[in-house]
Amino acid sequence: MNITLSAPPETVQIVRQWAEQQHTSLNRYIRDLLDAKAQDILAERREAARKFASFMDTVRITVPPGWKFDREEANAR
Repeated sequence: MNITLSAPPETVQIVRQWAEQQHTSLNRYIRDLLDAKAQDILAERREAARKFASFMDTVRITVPPGWKFDREEANAR
């Protein structure tokens, strides 16, 4: 996917020169940053899912056989 970014020319030039010194390109550096952030986000989501699953393992709700949800009863005040 192609995207367009806007940044001050001075910033772009500084980072482009740094990237060249690192034997990479500005494009590769930005892709690596995006990849790293995506991995962080996915790791956070996996951890949240793990915590939720762990919590759900501790919750035990028993429902009597034949019980039916009653909206009016649930909303009674």
